[in-house]
Amino acid sequence: MREEQQALFFRQLGATLKSGMGLGHAVGLSIGEIPRRERAAWQGVMRRLERGYSLRDSWQGVQSQFSGWAIALMEIAETSGALVIVCGDIAETLGEMAARRRLIRGMILRTFLMFWSWGMVFKLIWGGGNFTKDLAMTGLGLAIALLIFFALAFTWQPLRRGLRHLPPLRGITQLQTLIHLGYLQLPLDCGLPLTAAIAWLGQGFPDLDLQRICQRVEPQIRQGTDLTTAIAPYFSPMVLQIIRSGETAGTLPLSFSQIRQYHERELSRRFTLLRVQILLLSLLSFGLFVAILGATMIQSIFQQLDGL
Repeated sequence: MREEQQALFFRQLGATLKSGMGLGHAVGLSIGEIPRRERAAWQGVMRRLERGYSLRDSWQGVQSQFSGWAIALMEIAETSGALVIVCGDIAETLGEMAARRRLIRGMILRTFLMFWSWGMVFKLIWGGGNFTKDLAMTGLGLAIALLIFFALAFTWQPLRRGLRHLPPLRGITQLQTLIHLGYLQLPLDCGLPLTAAIAWLGQGFPDLDLQRICQRVEPQIRQGTDLTTAIAPYFSPMVLQIIRSGETAGTLPLSFSQIRQYHERELSRRFTLLRVQILLLSLLSFGLFVAILGATMIQSIFQQLDGL
């Protein structure tokens, strides 16, 4: 299921559980948006839940429909008795992820159009200002090449790692890592120990930098190192100060929530600024493209008239 559908499911599940319904009945009322072809597996889930089976044993057949971190968190919440709270947290988190994904898709489309238009401008200039019949084929070939590049950027790890270090993307990548760090609030709210929460975070999110940090930090915390000292080499003084305050006051979940909310606002601001910059560059390139194309067409017409 898409993140929006998952968010709706968990939101409805939390509301029905809050009203006092049993878990099996609540799940049955929450699958209204699930496609009919997938509901047969859910009937088995509801029967097992109504018979007293645990979540881990009941919904193995439908786990592929959800994000892995959400499934793991629900199983933790069932053990700690925090299902109602965690369903709401998961729904909110999935909604935030869906919104960020829409922003990223919009940025990718705008970037694609910007590169394509600048490529066509350079084609016209490189061609000496002559209007050629292969202009349409050049545009199609450039579009296909850009599509292949963007596809590889998301699927080929060496290219993906390289792009993460480019100046415009490096800041966005760092902000996303900090937002993912803020998701430690979710397992901590369930009462999970910090070491187990860090292990959950390192395995649950496709963030290469965060996975590497969690792998290095978890053994130190198991040996008794406090969290602020363990993560000090990887995060800014502001983030460390927020976490130190949470450790001192015993409010780490709140601290991670503050980290997430602050950097979500910063990421939204960064996306807005980048969107404006790309829009201006795209307008400039399209303007140049139309101007050069118009000039070459007029020149071609005058040359044909002179030939007559």
